[in-house]
Amino acid sequence: MNIEITTSNNGRLDKLIAENTNLSRENITKLINSNKCIVNGIIAKKKSQFISTDTKIILQLPNKKNCKSKINLDYVYVDEDIMIINKPKNIITHGLNNNHFGTINGSIIDDYPEIKNVGDPERPGIVHRLDKGTTGLMIFSRNQKSYEKLKNMILNREINRNYTALIHGIPKRKEAIINAPISRDPKDPLKRKVLSGGKESKTLYKTIKSYSENTLVDIKLYTGRTHQIRVHFEELGHPIVGDKVYSNKNSSLDRPFLHSSNLEFLHPIKKNKVKFSSKLPKDLLEYLQQINNE
Repeated sequence: MNIEITTSNNGRLDKLIAENTNLSRENITKLINSNKCIVNGIIAKKKSQFISTDTKIILQLPNKKNCKSKINLDYVYVDEDIMIINKPKNIITHGLNNNHFGTINGSIIDDYPEIKNVGDPERPGIVHRLDKGTTGLMIFSRNQKSYEKLKNMILNREINRNYTALIHGIPKRKEAIINAPISRDPKDPLKRKVLSGGKESKTLYKTIKSYSENTLVDIKLYTGRTHQIRVHFEELGHPIVGDKVYSNKNSSLDRPFLHSSNLEFLHPIKKNKVKFSSKLPKDLLEYLQQINNE
């Protein structure tokens, strides 16, 4: 089978493939070295090749039956209208160009094919997305009616979304609202930045526990901008632990310490209040134990 990518920014070939698929760097290198990577109709020879915007990349993978594309998802709740899943770490939520192989979306489509025609074709059924490294609760719609209602609820701030994060340092205030507009970073199209004139972005945090060099915080999102939590805490001077994009501090974590821990909202069709919670996964709990013993 093939994976097709049309790039939306510039960069190294291997880096762009990694950012847009769930393939490991090792597998990407193997594909390129075995002439299985086609760039605008030409076989790519170097993983360091510079790729410009709107470039078409085709990756020729082994037959789908020989590929481990299915992710065994943790379904927290399922009814005829909505689904809540507990997203694992380092898995992309959705693919590009309607190719969802190896993504959360792809696995849900395998289990519940009807969502393929719900909402945005590029991210079918997804009410709100989580970054690749973020774990925890996500909402999916199984039909168009619930999708449209939930999207409006997100816009009207009628869905309470709470996250648990570990940040570098100790903030001066144990509880505060970060109200700072976010735009695309003009120097790096893959990043976001607090900039005057950007979209309204509002984040509330409360301290759960302070460690010697870190703080565990509960976060409530009032808006849902791309990378909002990560950008806001970088701006505050207390970036998320493990975030290689918005922090230059080292960590043994292979992803940001960020977990979607609680959801609360009125069911879009049944109108009853629903609440879901998710405990911190093993890697984050082990990291807390490690710093607690230091």
